[in-house]
Parts: sequence; C-alpha cells; structure tokens
Amino acid sequence: MTRIEWHDGLNLGIEEIDEQHRSLIGMVNDVLEAFEKGEKDTAVDRMLGQLHEYTVLHFNAEEKYMEKIEYPHIQEHRQLHAKLKGSVKSLRAARFHYEEVTPETIKELISSWLLEHILREDYKIVQFVKQGGTKDWSENIKE
Repeated sequence: MTRIEWHDGLNLGIEEIDEQHRSLIGMVNDVLEAFEKGEKDTAVDRMLGQLHEYTVLHFNAEEKYMEKIEYPHIQEHRQLHAKLKGSVKSLRAARFHYEEVTPETIKELISSWLLEHILREDYKIVQFVKQGGTKDWSENIKE
C-alpha cells in the first residue's frame, strides 16, 4: 500500500501546525504499514488509538490559534474537526467490534479528510492572516 507523502504544498507556514500535520501523516503511514506487515490486530488498534489522541491534541492547538487570531469562521472549522474526530473514533469502534476494516478504508478516509482539510480549510486560516485578519498575526506565517 502506498504511503501518504508530505510535500511542501501542504505547508501552511505555521511551524507548530505544519509539524503536527507531518506527525499525523506519519501516524497514518504507521497504521498502513502495520496492516501491510500483517501485525496483530492489537498493534493496529494501538496505533489507531494514538492517531485519535493526537488528532484531538492537534485540533485543540489549531482551535487555540484560531481563537488567538480571532478567526471569523472558527465555529464552522470546529464542526469540521468534530466530524473528523468522529471518523477516527468510528474506525476504532469498528475494530473493537471485530468489523472488517481494510487498510484501503483507513487510508481513504483518513488521507482524504486530512489532506483535504489541510488544503482547503486550514489554508483559509492562513489566507485570513495574510489578508490582515482581525489582529496582526502575520509574523507567525512563514512565506
């Protein structure tokens, strides 16, 4: 199964958030690799648990940043975060109930929402800051 590769086009220019995004993609790749290697279900379940916990941590950090810059679409963004956290939680629940969860399902669900979220929604935050925003936080954005 093909790994998800980080590329510069995914950088937002906010180092803390970019680093978290790279870590999340690394965790997704670890889950996919565990499937490929035929590792026991407990290893995959453990990795999905870590991915879920880190997703919550990352979304909290991102939401604090949005509060700090007074991002006007924070409520909509929070709703997307809740939906995404629910997706990972659903994968964990399916595994807990011994339902068939293929590596392809995990990769498709997580990579599509993670990458689309970064490219569409998180980029809107950067655009808000670059266009002046409510407060001048543009020094936090690296070109």
